[in-house]
Amino acid sequence: MQLSVHLFGVVWVAVLLSFSLCQDKCRVQNGKAGQNGVPGRDGLPGQKGEKGEPGLQMESSKEKLIALKGDKGEDGPIGDIGAKGFDGLLGPPGPIGPPGNPGGSVGSALFNAKKAAFTVIRKKNENPRYSSPVIFNEALTNLNQDFNLATGYFTCKVAGVYYFVFHSVSEGDLCLKLVSNNNAGVSLTFCDYNQRKTSISQVMSGGVVIELAKGNRVWLEPIRIPGRTRDTNKMSKTEMSVFSGFLIFATG
Repeated sequence: MQLSVHLFGVVWVAVLLSFSLCQDKCRVQNGKAGQNGVPGRDGLPGQKGEKGEPGLQMESSKEKLIALKGDKGEDGPIGDIGAKGFDGLLGPPGPIGPPGNPGGSVGSALFNAKKAAFTVIRKKNENPRYSSPVIFNEALTNLNQDFNLATGYFTCKVAGVYYFVFHSVSEGDLCLKLVSNNNAGVSLTFCDYNQRKTSISQVMSGGVVIELAKGNRVWLEPIRIPGRTRDTNKMSKTEMSVFSGFLIFATG
């Protein structure tokens, strides 16, 4: 037993001695670096981060928070053409043009123009007869004597477009028809009913533009309204009635 212990002590001392001697002389050389490993897989998405702090703001005079102006964005596409604007101011007058060519003889065009016009008045003590031309007393204007005071007819001597108008004063019910024997067979009726119990004068007017050929006639005549027992030709016996017509432009 003592021998084994003694041997163990000798071996242990030898080990320690060899270990202390190899600390400086028995050091192992560094090895070479190994090759890079295969890249690993992407990790799982991380958790949602916390809410960031609000942007810079400034306080206005009305105690409202207004965000600071950001950077200018890119230009957008060109828009559609807008509506037409208001007319601009009138420009300055242009230079005076060159003199024109000499005209014809003075007043030749006006003198040779075709003309037709009339105005006649009526003031009689009796009412006109039904279905007959109204007879007028006096002609204020009667170019070429186109209107016949004795018959009450206007006879066209210059073919063209005419305007006719009348103004008649009535002391009761009045219906007048403006008639022409032209191609259109014009027959227009104008009526005015006096609803007052007392006799009070009132004015009725009517007008028309019609085309006439040479020889066509135009006249006024009173008519009776079917179903009415009262007379409808109460033209005033104290106030005048007026009938006029004139050529607007000639067509022949």
